[in-house]
Amino acid sequence: MRFKLFVLAMLTTCCAMAFAQEGQMPSEEEMMKKWMEFASPKAEHEMLNKMAGEWDYKMTFWMGPNQPPQEATGTCVDKVINGGRAVSSTMNGQMMGMPYEGFGVSGYDNFNKVYWTTWTDNMTTGMMYMEGTSTDGGKTVVYNTTMDEPVMDVKDKPVRFVSKWISDDEHVLESWDEVGTPHEFKAFEIKYTRKK
Repeated sequence: MRFKLFVLAMLTTCCAMAFAQEGQMPSEEEMMKKWMEFASPKAEHEMLNKMAGEWDYKMTFWMGPNQPPQEATGTCVDKVINGGRAVSSTMNGQMMGMPYEGFGVSGYDNFNKVYWTTWTDNMTTGMMYMEGTSTDGGKTVVYNTTMDEPVMDVKDKPVRFVSKWISDDEHVLESWDEVGTPHEFKAFEIKYTRKK
């Protein structure tokens, strides 16, 4: 109850400022209805929630164009959080002979109509945030974003991630590097298979 009152108070304040110039303040009931509409999980969230469960993954990655592929394996546990509004992912495995662990959260923003993902792992001290769109109901989500590459002293390098839902037991994540240049190449592909 306190949370609802807090949300209502915040909405009232924000809306009052927004509508003060126009002189048309919506009622508290209208504001709460609008807020709940944007806060409620939709079909996009239902699609994301299919990721819940335990997965084995196999990653194939390339250090550059025309470089030989390398492989890494591990497990991933995805959990539905925030009342069905997001999915957390925890990965553990081996990469280049070292332990690998990563954590991310994915969701869908009803207001801005974008998929979003955060990611951090033990190979960096930074965090990646990306937004993406889908034209097939969330089965394929394309994220165009930037990332830093400290080894090369490069900031905000354009990259693309493509998430593909193959079936209830398989999905794939691709990463493309040097996006928008003649040297664009697939940097990695992770194939997730649901544990039986």
